[in-house]
Amino acid sequence: MRFFPRAKRFGLLLLAFALSTGLFATPPANAISRSNSASNSDSLFNPELVTSPESLGRVERVVVKAARAQLLQNAVEWEIDPTQFQPSLVIDGVAGISIVRFKQSINGVEVANSLLAITVDKSGSLLSYTKSVSDYSGASQAVITQTQATELLKSNIAQSNGISSDQVIVPEIKLVIVDGALVDDVPVGKYLAWRASTSILNNATSISMTYLSQDGQQVLSTLPFVRKITADPFVCDLQIDSATPGYVPPTGVTIDGNGNRYVNITPSAQGMPLCGVNTFGLNAPNAEVGKLNIIRTWDYFSSVLGQDINEEKYLGNIAPVVNGDPTPRISAFIDICATDGTKGACPYGNAFWVPWSSGECGSGACSGIFLGKNFDHADDVIAHELAHGVTFSLAFSSAMTDTSETAALSEAVSDIFGEAMDQLSVLPGEAADPAWTMGEDAQVGGYRNLQNPPVSKIDSKWVPGDSHDNSGPVNRLAYVLANGGKIGKVTIKALGSNANSVTKNDLCDVAGECLGTVRLSQLVFATTSNLTATANYFDFGRAMNSACSALVKAKTAGFTTTSCKTVQSALTAQGFTSATIKLKKISAKSKRGKPLTLSAAMNSINATTVSGQKLALQVLVGSKWVTKQSRITDASGKASFSIKLNAKRKYNFRVVTYSYSGLYSIKSNYAKTTVS
Repeated sequence: MRFFPRAKRFGLLLLAFALSTGLFATPPANAISRSNSASNSDSLFNPELVTSPESLGRVERVVVKAARAQLLQNAVEWEIDPTQFQPSLVIDGVAGISIVRFKQSINGVEVANSLLAITVDKSGSLLSYTKSVSDYSGASQAVITQTQATELLKSNIAQSNGISSDQVIVPEIKLVIVDGALVDDVPVGKYLAWRASTSILNNATSISMTYLSQDGQQVLSTLPFVRKITADPFVCDLQIDSATPGYVPPTGVTIDGNGNRYVNITPSAQGMPLCGVNTFGLNAPNAEVGKLNIIRTWDYFSSVLGQDINEEKYLGNIAPVVNGDPTPRISAFIDICATDGTKGACPYGNAFWVPWSSGECGSGACSGIFLGKNFDHADDVIAHELAHGVTFSLAFSSAMTDTSETAALSEAVSDIFGEAMDQLSVLPGEAADPAWTMGEDAQVGGYRNLQNPPVSKIDSKWVPGDSHDNSGPVNRLAYVLANGGKIGKVTIKALGSNANSVTKNDLCDVAGECLGTVRLSQLVFATTSNLTATANYFDFGRAMNSACSALVKAKTAGFTTTSCKTVQSALTAQGFTSATIKLKKISAKSKRGKPLTLSAAMNSINATTVSGQKLALQVLVGSKWVTKQSRITDASGKASFSIKLNAKRKYNFRVVTYSYSGLYSIKSNYAKTTVS
């Protein structure tokens, strides 16, 4: 996503290419060059808990096995077919917690954006689960071949844009199952479709995730995949000494008549430049600030969250030919100009990270970071962009509309990690930032204020808007949980000490002074690890509630039943528990001994569906409501109940749902019938 609203959408869109082509076994991410076993003794942070994640190999052997056992044991209750799920990612968290994410396939065809996330502790015990799946039961073969689909898609895009088919790039196309409740901006229903990465030659803004009908006749959806990220150990100043005789620019860089060097994105050739040991401008004086801020971000993720973002699954790329060594590294350029097809910006007024395919990389995946003028000084912006790469790997790996709640969550989580890093890493002479302002080192006044965002609450006045505005409710929630404060009339106690607990100077410059921010970081990381690629506000609140409970069960330092009740109070006050259940009215009298079907639908604010939620059908017996059946909402937020009524009398039904720890209690309208 763009770091700030209304900025020009440029090379950020390249992430769509990497995602939808399926080029990455695990999505690459940027990171600084440090050994995974490097000592944290010189850490800038003073976290309460530092973890050292197990190697992925061991996690796969032990944790995945434990998660599979839980899947098989709970399949009936969770209403899933365990044979449809295969593990796709393991996320190792604090206090021995691991989240294993599974993807769903039906008859060998992947369900787009499906998720079953199972959280277990180090003994393999179940802590929580998240489910967003489809009950598709149709065909598993398309009516046309992959080659035919590719040509029809090229023709359709070419005709729509008034260009020739050979200018349309379709590097990967795959048949998937689309459930309209799981994929953003597609027609409703459940059906087969072709999912492809598409772009127009020399036009970075065209790079998108596109869905084509299975017969190839209709483009169902085309959304640009916008993500940004900034960070690295190999940092090059693109403009330094531009008049040097004999200078040979890196692949993907052009020079104009005034000597300005532009990043020139050409999707067909994947010509994005990498900063390597032999690249001009490497480690120039102006690059040192950017390098320091990348190191600070690495330190935050390592010390506070136990994550090495230099691993290729997050941010590191391995390109021994270009980078000059086999070490995973982030490649970054500062002070860039940029050209978008025929349009240019010099200096470029934003920052972005993008992965792409390249034979230069040992893994087949490269990544690069590009910072406009002065953005190398903004440590929170750099951490924000790095966080986009991390959350892309964890959860937000699908195209999304900029006005969607998912996009708002993505921006908010990056803001939270970016600002938490900024607060916890205090340099000599650094000014306090008590309002948690994003980007104050790149622009006077910054770009966003987490303490008092323009949109601060989810309520009846909430309307869809730009993701950077709609991130406000999550940003405000995070600020209050870390620092304490009021949400309306509700007083929220901080999760731990804050910036004035010791020194009274609004700075986290004393050991143990900002444990509230440390705990918030751990809570948000565990929450994000359980989100789907189309999560909404209610999903976020539900996942945070479960994550807090899991952290308590895992005996994570600083997390107690009391602190989780604080989290619940804040979630409720901010509107994250706002949802309704509608029980369909019974239109006719019921027959004795005959099955009666009742249908319910659950929606959160703005009519977004709530999937994977356990609903209970209750009938009034005397003065008490008695539960008769339980069902879990499907991807459309719906659940159906079937019950036989044997007595001749009037019946009154309702549907209810509760969180296991008191976060919410939601009841439907009544449905009445008389058995004759």
